[in-house]
Amino acid sequence: MEFDTRISSIFVMNMFFIGLAFLMAYYCSFYGDFRYPGFRYIYLIWLAIGFTRLLNYHKYFNFVIFRKPILVVNESGIYDLADDIKYQWKDITSIDEANAYLYIRVGNPKEYLANIRNPFKRFIKKLMSEPFKINVDMIRVNGDVLLDILDEYSNQALIPAKNPSIITNR
Repeated sequence: MEFDTRISSIFVMNMFFIGLAFLMAYYCSFYGDFRYPGFRYIYLIWLAIGFTRLLNYHKYFNFVIFRKPILVVNESGIYDLADDIKYQWKDITSIDEANAYLYIRVGNPKEYLANIRNPFKRFIKKLMSEPFKINVDMIRVNGDVLLDILDEYSNQALIPAKNPSIITNR
């Protein structure tokens, strides 16, 4: 089952702030008349803010523009296309939902971290206390419905192994 990207208010707000940061950089670089000479370079700070936010949200922007699914759930596992991580049902120990995120705990996190190709992204994930999470706010589905679908697919995949349900926090 494929889930598309939702254009939420948070997504729109972040796109607005990215545009505002670039607009402020433009304004400060051409029209800024500052009393102190150090403020002449304030446009560099606005550019840094704009590019940092753009780096965080460019993947979601691409999913919205090209109408690609952001999450795929099937009998073999969960494929998070935003982070390009495939979670196998046999490796998932639990899935929790909190604060508009699905927190996925896997039995062998080092193996999943080693599969991340981008070294910068891998480093950031290692620093996080919960490295494997999916932003539910960006998925076009209700969080409770998504948990039901995940529970159904996990039960189908884990019934031969006689494992209990991995969905918690209901």
